[in-house]
Amino acid sequence: MRPLYIEGKNETWVELDEPALKISVPQQADQLFPFQRISRIIVIGCVQWRTNALLACAEQGITVTFLDDDGKITGRLLGKNSERQLFLQRLDDLISRPDGKDLYDSWFHAMERMVVQSAAKSLLKQAHALVSTHELLAFLSEQQKNLAVQPHRPIYDTVHGLLAAQVIELFYAAGLAAESELLQEAWLDLPADFTQLLMWDLQVPLLVWLESQVKTPDYRQQIEFYNSRSERINRLFHGLTHKLHRWLVELY
Repeated sequence: MRPLYIEGKNETWVELDEPALKISVPQQADQLFPFQRISRIIVIGCVQWRTNALLACAEQGITVTFLDDDGKITGRLLGKNSERQLFLQRLDDLISRPDGKDLYDSWFHAMERMVVQSAAKSLLKQAHALVSTHELLAFLSEQQKNLAVQPHRPIYDTVHGLLAAQVIELFYAAGLAAESELLQEAWLDLPADFTQLLMWDLQVPLLVWLESQVKTPDYRQQIEFYNSRSERINRLFHGLTHKLHRWLVELY
């Protein structure tokens, strides 16, 4: 299965043509995408959807993430999923604790220090053991500013949006369905937190890639860049999930 990217241009329409989605663009031949070949859907810009097409995606368990023209998430559809797994039950237990937020914040900041150190080693190649986490964070934060200004900011936002879409799909596969109360908890946004952590791993490759480009990469090139890192993101996500699960087990 592969992700399906749909760009909103020329009055793009998405309709249901079971067992597939039909994408129609004026003056172009219709395209069919069987559900069994779709892992997730990322929509960027304004795309017209038939309601039954969206409902079919939900029924098939295919996540749909909507990005605006700047690559920022404007909405998401998760749909059905199986019964909650033990991992999510442990998270429910954490939420019910009066000190749950403080405990989770401590875990998150520990993971943040870990990913910052990893990114620093990638960037510096030979990081000294005596370099403090604070110094590493300051150094990488300065590098990150390079991505926060034009013309790099739209590319950074697009890559961030693609990462968020993949993280949402991975959490869905782990049992975080649309009806989960974990998506309703004010202080716990796992998709956003994991996206923030995993974005550190993309930061250095993204900087290096942008510096190697003769001109500003178009949207297709940005997707190709992200897909080249997608499998690694998948592995890192499962590693983080395992660490969180193990930490939750140790709490109880």
